[in-house]
Amino acid sequence: MKNNPLYRQIVEGYTWNNYISYDSPIPQKSVAKKYRAYLLIACSGIYGITENEILRTCSLSSGRNYATDIERELKITLHRYKDSNPDGIGSHFRYALTSKEDTEKVLHLINKNNPKLLTDNQLADILELYPLKVA
Repeated sequence: MKNNPLYRQIVEGYTWNNYISYDSPIPQKSVAKKYRAYLLIACSGIYGITENEILRTCSLSSGRNYATDIERELKITLHRYKDSNPDGIGSHFRYALTSKEDTEKVLHLINKNNPKLLTDNQLADILELYPLKVA
């Protein structure tokens, strides 16, 4: 996933508005951690993102809760892959959206609560990571 240029552009290059300049003429609002996690899941493509990656990137206490929240709120099912931990002890889940339609629902939810967070080009690039839903 680190080689995914879209992930790098949106997630690693995005400041999340954590630092808000008081000199800025435009009032800025920080993006809630919940929507940061949702965006990470959407940007990860069909390969998905691990609980640990969500934790590290968004400074959250549990990556699993946000995947479950997406499923409950949007009535979709994320694909879960089991990944072994690098130390060989235990494992974590990797969560992935399974279709373009499900991704559109997640992006709509993000944009509804964070207008102008993503450009139209970024939205289109994210959607290109996913196949159409298989019947």
